[in-house]
Amino acid sequence: MNTHTDKIFSLIESIPFLSNIIKKGGIRLKWVVTVSTLMVIVIAAISFLLISISQRALIKANDKLCQTIAYNISSSESFLTAEKRPLKRSIILQDIVNGLSKTNIEGFVYAAVYDTQGIIAEKKYTYAAHSNAKLRGTYYSKGLLKQFKSIHTTVKEKIELTIDSKPTVCYRYRVPFEFFKATIGIIEIVFTEDAILGPVHRARLVMLIVAVILLSLSIYAAMQIARQMVEPIVQLTSGVIRVKNGDLSTRLIVTTHDEIGILTEEFNAMINHLREKLKMEKFVSESTISMIREKRDDELDLGGTRKNMAFLFSDIRGFTAMSEKLPPEEVVNILNEYLDLQASIIKKHGGDIDKFVGDEIMAVFEDKKKADSAVEAAVDIIESIENLNKKRAREGKITVTVGIGIHMGDIVHGRMGSKERMDFTSIGDAVNLAARLCSHADSQTILVSQEITASLTKRKFKGKKLEPIKVKGKEHPIPIFQITGKA
Repeated sequence: MNTHTDKIFSLIESIPFLSNIIKKGGIRLKWVVTVSTLMVIVIAAISFLLISISQRALIKANDKLCQTIAYNISSSESFLTAEKRPLKRSIILQDIVNGLSKTNIEGFVYAAVYDTQGIIAEKKYTYAAHSNAKLRGTYYSKGLLKQFKSIHTTVKEKIELTIDSKPTVCYRYRVPFEFFKATIGIIEIVFTEDAILGPVHRARLVMLIVAVILLSLSIYAAMQIARQMVEPIVQLTSGVIRVKNGDLSTRLIVTTHDEIGILTEEFNAMINHLREKLKMEKFVSESTISMIREKRDDELDLGGTRKNMAFLFSDIRGFTAMSEKLPPEEVVNILNEYLDLQASIIKKHGGDIDKFVGDEIMAVFEDKKKADSAVEAAVDIIESIENLNKKRAREGKITVTVGIGIHMGDIVHGRMGSKERMDFTSIGDAVNLAARLCSHADSQTILVSQEITASLTKRKFKGKKLEPIKVKGKEHPIPIFQITGKA
């Protein structure tokens, strides 16, 4: 995002009202505003161009008309030559002006012929002719005389006159009246601006109506196009929100063949991968998932770190005999019910399921009070299995029991196996001893090592010391204790 865009974004964000409108309108609002703005600019430019051309054409045509009228008046030179008397000349010019007034030319206000030399009127500086015949022979103002002295060619001016008690904008044309190439007077012709530019004003109104219709149609079309563009994006946004809320059953319908369609297909593929990943996470421990999240790809090499952890092994008793008597499907159902119960209790106490080995669970605890957490989980497992067995016995179903062993100590915790297939687990004597204790535990019994009892919170659990046991791999007997419940 460039600096200019950042500034615009910051400006909009600083105005909550504007920011809310844009957020609610979204892409659709931006698209409609953009198209509408472009249409307004295009229509305004075309209208301005057409009106300007029309206006210039009409003014030019009116200029030509006035030149023609002035020529017709001044072409009376032959009559003036034939008539020597100024009065008679003035009458001839008045007849011409009267005839002009009777032609009913649209917008024509008046025509006048001013005498400046006493040749075309009885008296010098009087009206030789005027559309208002009463003015013929009367003197015009000295101000006009000063103006006439500077006129040597056609002069066009925009003036305002009062016509029918209303101020009216007019165009005034003044043309030198020449007699044998000498200026003997001024011809003045006045037309109203409305008559000249009336068609332009009417065209402007028509263009405005057409512009409104075109703008309305363009806005409607832009809204329809924007809707078609935005709907897939809205669908994508809705899908993202559903996925964020945990709904991985979301699947979007691809409705376009453009970049949005490709994005929708990729979204569906991503959801499939997420579903697969979620299913795969059920087959690995939480510690493995945490390790993968924390490590980069180039850090996933074989090896581990030394840690002090507590290990809980729980094994179902009589599983082999039961599996020989029952169909495999029923055995699996029973096994899953007991394993699921134990797994939920272990997680509740902050433990992590490292692995399931047949009918056995291996769990690890690594919090500050790992010994307390592991023993609490074991006690709850024993109590919960007793309650489950009572329920199953009432229903006439087969029941099973478990034996639990717990030990803690230093181990190597990390990635074991090969570069192509590895397992994130714990290796060490502490793990082996916990498994041995589980093997020695009787049905519904919890055996713990001396290291566990030494780390337990005092007076939290009830138990007793048992005779040391000899385990494989140990030279001397191992002191053990039985946990019988919570204090």
